[in-house]
Amino acid sequence: MKYFGKAVRHFLKLTILIGLLFAVMYLTNTLAISPSELLGSRGLILLVAMVAISAAWPSYGFASYEIYGSLAEHRAVIDSALAAGGYAPESSNSSEVIYRATGVGKRLRYFGGDDRIVVSARGERAIVVSGVRREAEQARFRISGLLAAGNR
Repeated sequence: MKYFGKAVRHFLKLTILIGLLFAVMYLTNTLAISPSELLGSRGLILLVAMVAISAAWPSYGFASYEIYGSLAEHRAVIDSALAAGGYAPESSNSSEVIYRATGVGKRLRYFGGDDRIVVSARGERAIVVSGVRREAEQARFRISGLLAAGNR
């Protein structure tokens, strides 16, 4: 169900983006096709492409990375690493912390709940960072760097 929700949110984002693009082109008289053509076969092709991209997005747009460390021991390091990336803790329990973007720009870019990074414990000595691929990779890089600097 989570996958389906992410696909629907991405479809809505694409619909808004393409709608705005067509509106600007229409208002500036640079639209190469008429609005009636958009409701015909060209519009159907665009709709099929949008559905295909939206269905594939959750598989390719999200990632999980594993880091050596302990969530309980290194919570302060993880908090500071994600604060540097513009994230603040939203909720937590003993095995998982959910961080959410603090900046308005980042929240708008990832609207619909995609602005979250989930840091969870896997066993005693592993931390898993999950979220939008780009943001999760940056969080992994920051956390790994701070953990390595702390172990010197």
